Amino acid sequence: MLFNIIKITILNLFSKIISFIKDILIANIFGISLKTDAFYTAFKLSNILRRIFAEGAFSYVFIPILSKYKTKKNKNKIRNFISSIYYILFTILIIISFIFIIYSNKIINIMVPGFIKNKTKFNLTNKLLKITFPYIILISLTSLLSSIFNVWNIFLLSILNPIILNLTIIFFILFIIKYLYFSIYYLSWSIITGGILQLLFQKINLKKINIKISFKYIYIYNKGVIKIFNKIIPIIIITSIYQISQIINNNIASYFKIGSISWIYYADKLIELPLSILGNTINTILLSKLSKNYYKNNFKKYNSTINKCLKIILLIGIPISIILIYLSKIIIITLFKYGKFNILDIIMISKILISYTIGLVSFIIIKILNTCFYSRNNIYIPIKIAIYTILINQLINIFTLKIFKNSGLALSISISSYIISIIFILQLRKKKIINNKFKWKNFFYKILFSCSIMIFILKYLIKEIIFNFINLNIKFRLIKLFTILIISIITYISILLISGLKFTKIFK
Repeated sequence: MLFNIIKITILNLFSKIISFIKDILIANIFGISLKTDAFYTAFKLSNILRRIFAEGAFSYVFIPILSKYKTKKNKNKIRNFISSIYYILFTILIIISFIFIIYSNKIINIMVPGFIKNKTKFNLTNKLLKITFPYIILISLTSLLSSIFNVWNIFLLSILNPIILNLTIIFFILFIIKYLYFSIYYLSWSIITGGILQLLFQKINLKKINIKISFKYIYIYNKGVIKIFNKIIPIIIITSIYQISQIINNNIASYFKIGSISWIYYADKLIELPLSILGNTINTILLSKLSKNYYKNNFKKYNSTINKCLKIILLIGIPISIILIYLSKIIIITLFKYGKFNILDIIMISKILISYTIGLVSFIIIKILNTCFYSRNNIYIPIKIAIYTILINQLINIFTLKIFKNSGLALSISISSYIISIIFILQLRKKKIINNKFKWKNFFYKILFSCSIMIFILKYLIKEIIFNFINLNIKFRLIKLFTILIISIITYISILLISGLKFTKIFK
């Protein structure tokens, strides 16, 4: 397990570094403004359906069915199945995009009603949404092709997708956008260009697995296609429920002052790094392992795998959370404090980031525990819990928004995620999916003790190293930041080893 985690983590980390370079360039040119609020809102709205048609619900259903086709069917049937689902999905997405583009102003009214008061922001968001929304077609078809490669055990191509997109945006920023007056429009067009390049890259590589997608191979009554649309509905319900919570939060954020949506976006991007790398890495390995053990009735190994994953989350997630909280402003200054980015932006993003970071461990736990139910083909409990998530989140919002304003949205998500984690664990214990045979107390105490020493070192390092930090260039900022990170991590790991923690038992 350790080798797989390291390999996937390195690839994901490289992708995230490219993404951060893109965000640094956008922050440098545009800062935090009405334009960035409009752009990030338009892109976020176009991404709502991505969770369903791209890397979300659709992949959960498509991959197992295609895997069966690969083992049991001949090449013609595989070709017919893939071509049929490709063009049916394409048709559905064209219709949805057409509707969203025609009624974009009404959609903005519903999603971000606070923009109505500011006609300039509303009109700009409307125009940018019309440009960016077709990206959902491109990324969904790209993800479909990536899923095909994953079935053939070619994983690198799917990891390259976000890299292609971000490199395209970076190219536009460096060589086109900064020389143009209406540059925010070209930033939106860079997303569409990147989407086209992603899809072309995947299509070209289909030759490697001898797969050809053609309109003449379509067969609507294909059994595999019918299975997909029968199974996908419950998962779409789960995904949609989670999106409702995001829509409500966007709705609330639209009433905040100019810059709020951009602050939330940058905090999201920072918390997404550990969440994506740790959560997605473990999840990628976990789903296949759990499914395999479940169908073999090897419940002892099934429980052991879940417990090991939860231990890895605590072992890595808790110190990362502490580092993010203590270094939030330093990280934000290092990455974004250039050009039009100002001190207020740093303070506001830092507050939101800390609020998100409080819930980091629980975010990853929920992701993992969801997988436990999917591995057993049990989707009804996740549906119930998804509904609880919305209700709990919005109830907590009532209190956190009054006290913390912008960061209240993030804090309510963090608090509610811990409540949902407890509900998940109780459900898993009730169904005897997980047990308490593993020694948790000693493990947890060792982590807390090691983190306490690390906090002491962090405070000392921040006091000694960060002098005149904001006036340094990016080179010296990075050197100082990495020095603090490396010393803190070495301290944490050393104390764990001294306390007798055996890493080999957990990562084996």
